[in-house]
Amino acid sequence: MKLGFLQVYNEVNWVEYAIDQAMLMCDKLLITEGSQFTSFPDIPERSDDGTLDIISDKSKQYGKRITCLNTTRKHKNYRYNQCDNFNRALMFCNKGDYFIQLDADEFYFDKWISEANELMKERKVDVIEALNRAFAFSFKWCVDRNQARVKPTVIKKTKGLHFVPAHLHKNAGENVMMIPEIGCHHYDWVKPPERMLIRMRTSVMYSGMVEWFEEIYLKIKPEDSEIYPGYNAEFALRKYDGSHPSVLDHHPWHQIEDVRKII
Repeated sequence: MKLGFLQVYNEVNWVEYAIDQAMLMCDKLLITEGSQFTSFPDIPERSDDGTLDIISDKSKQYGKRITCLNTTRKHKNYRYNQCDNFNRALMFCNKGDYFIQLDADEFYFDKWISEANELMKERKVDVIEALNRAFAFSFKWCVDRNQARVKPTVIKKTKGLHFVPAHLHKNAGENVMMIPEIGCHHYDWVKPPERMLIRMRTSVMYSGMVEWFEEIYLKIKPEDSEIYPGYNAEFALRKYDGSHPSVLDHHPWHQIEDVRKII
């Protein structure tokens, strides 16, 4: 079995596409929904932007292939809640099954999905990784940090497989395969400012993210090519004229220059 796992909170602009993508890779999809930010009582516990309605519609469309649970909220540090969700999700698959980590704002190219599915069918690989390109403000500008990020996406369940914060797997098998070329696009900065602010407020990994958001992020001009200070590393923006994963072919933001100006 191929079990997909998706954690979602207020992702109305992406979750429909993320679920459709998951159905191309997974036999079953487990969704955990809700805010993991227990230290911020003003942030609602459940999505309040339309995400829940989309999950409900998709659950009817795909039937028993989708299971949705409320997120755990046991810890003040949201990374530990994320980790608990990952380990709880592992209980829904058996040793030898493939566990597929999915984010609501990450999308894979058809070729990558096809090759990953073939590798899973052969059952010889333990971990499949993807090269990941990040985008900012639109589908037309990518974040240039001089190298693409490597993301472990598919992991075969072993007896001792488990996760530790944040999203780090332990005791996976040793046969690791990275499908060459960029396989995944990450749209984590293609979000309404109010959604981005939640991320800045709640992060426990870097200090000063709210200040960075207000002083840098909101003032970046996509036409610039200068180097900007990031909250964890310097970056520049690079114009992107290439293709995007086909699951996003009908996404309404394809022609938008800057989502900060339309929300």
